[in-house]
Amino acid sequence: MKKVLFLAVFVSLVLTGAYTVITLYDSNLKAGRMYQTPVIRPHEEPQLVMDKRTIADTKSEALIRANLKTDFTFAPTLSAQVMLVKGEKDYRAFCFHCHGPNLDGLGTVGQSFFPLPTNLTNKRTAGMSDAELFAFISYGGKKAPALASSMSVESREAVIQYIRSKQKTTL
Repeated sequence: MKKVLFLAVFVSLVLTGAYTVITLYDSNLKAGRMYQTPVIRPHEEPQLVMDKRTIADTKSEALIRANLKTDFTFAPTLSAQVMLVKGEKDYRAFCFHCHGPNLDGLGTVGQSFFPLPTNLTNKRTAGMSDAELFAFISYGGKKAPALASSMSVESREAVIQYIRSKQKTTL
């Protein structure tokens, strides 16, 4: 019994000593620790200047969300054909994995969700205004990610035009 008690005390002392050494090392000698490597330091690069339609200037984010349905003005700067090509490219980069090649919600990633991602060619989605689609792409939904920080305003507009062109051919 004395051997077991001695062994338990010895193991607890060794563990306490190891914990103390690691704690002293972390608090005094931070060189070589993972959190000190320059690879993972956030926000070291200057932030990109975003389009004024993407970030709040004078209104709060909540007001922009509330007014997006009425304030949205779709004014593409590129020709219609170029917008469709760009929209297809951006759709394949950001939306294809969940919504699939036919925009039906049967992408390789989307099939693992329940319920399936939105069918972008159904009547409900076709009945949405461009502003509502823009808001949904920008701020996301239940499982859809918010893409406002990943996609430019022009890219989101191009994806909307691509979706609309696909809706016309399927409806």
